[in-house]
Amino acid sequence: MSSEFGNGQCFGCHSRSGRISTSYEGWHEVHEPPAAASDPARPLPSRFRTLADGRVFERVMPDIHQERGLDCIDCHTANEVMGDGVARATKQGQLRVACEDCHARPGGAPSTVPAAGLDPESRKILAVRQWPGPTPSHHVRAASGEWLVNVVTDANGQVSLVRKRTGERRLSKPAMAVCVEGQGHARLSCGSCHTAWAPRCPTCHTSFDAGAEAYDWVDDEDVRGAWKEASGPFSAEPPTLGVRRRTPGAGQSPEVIDTFVPGMILTIDKPAAGRGTLATVFRRLYARIEPHTTRREARSCTSCHNDPIAIGYGRGELRFERLPGDGRGRWRFSPASARLSQEGLPADAWIPFLGTRRGMVSTRDDVRPFSVEEQRRILAVGACLTCHEGDSPVMRGSVRNFEGVLARRRPVCLRPSWE
Repeated sequence: MSSEFGNGQCFGCHSRSGRISTSYEGWHEVHEPPAAASDPARPLPSRFRTLADGRVFERVMPDIHQERGLDCIDCHTANEVMGDGVARATKQGQLRVACEDCHARPGGAPSTVPAAGLDPESRKILAVRQWPGPTPSHHVRAASGEWLVNVVTDANGQVSLVRKRTGERRLSKPAMAVCVEGQGHARLSCGSCHTAWAPRCPTCHTSFDAGAEAYDWVDDEDVRGAWKEASGPFSAEPPTLGVRRRTPGAGQSPEVIDTFVPGMILTIDKPAAGRGTLATVFRRLYARIEPHTTRREARSCTSCHNDPIAIGYGRGELRFERLPGDGRGRWRFSPASARLSQEGLPADAWIPFLGTRRGMVSTRDDVRPFSVEEQRRILAVGACLTCHEGDSPVMRGSVRNFEGVLARRRPVCLRPSWE
């Protein structure tokens, strides 16, 4: 790759759909831009940004790696960007690098190889780049088997990332002990805790206007009849959590908790064949997303266990109420969005409150929302969080042994009733 291959080349494609490039820089698209966004007299730097295609973005919070000066290519490898010669069903299957490759488990040591042991392509890249500074002792090997030419170790085993365009070295910090303690969070991906926000759009309505004028890009001519799309509103919020299946590796579970957003809550109105009525197609599909909004700070315990968006219910009020009698409580949810007639679920929901959905639920077939049993486990911890702080000894202990904590609970503590 050229040493001048910057983020601009990635931005051209990845500023749409999942908005990865814009989110990485801390920009969130505004559905209805306020007047201040187009004011030519607004002071710089502005909290608004207008792209060449006319879309307006508002400043939110950038990825910590972007704040520290890392380019896209500092993490992503040539085999990821250019392909490795193997057809992949999804972009996820093409990824060769994970957070854990640079931020190892506490006390763990990465797999490494001396420079002489690198593959010919990696040695050629090193020869072309000629990074300044001392020659690294070893290069780190990702869990996928990919040699990371710019992640190196010194004689003391300290891991550093070398910025590909500049040669600048940045020390890599290991994961915190809290990230891996106990079994309560064993299935969590790094992003499920460290993703600050994700771009969300809960609805898309596409209809056909037979009388509208349009341009047919295939036939290169003006035509009558056009598809019109209405979407929104856009929001920047922590992502919904769900489950992704993966190929088990050493010490890995076959499932991981990951980050999701509404991918296609879509209604299409189209003329029915041979009739004057409309045929309606409706889909409620969430999509797996890696928003590239990583922060060093993790989301709070309540933002997962007591937040209806995180669990998949959509916006609304999720509250734990005491039941009369024997020390039991019950969770209740009041959605903020109106229920759609197609399924009776709130407009932005993925699943019913303490319920499940069958059939097509995602844009991919290797992911799913939380099951009823998983929802109950999440909310059982959430019940404790209505009184106990997330960093309290009780809740820290619950990550290691939740059943043991419940066995020692006081009479005043309420247990959720699922009846």
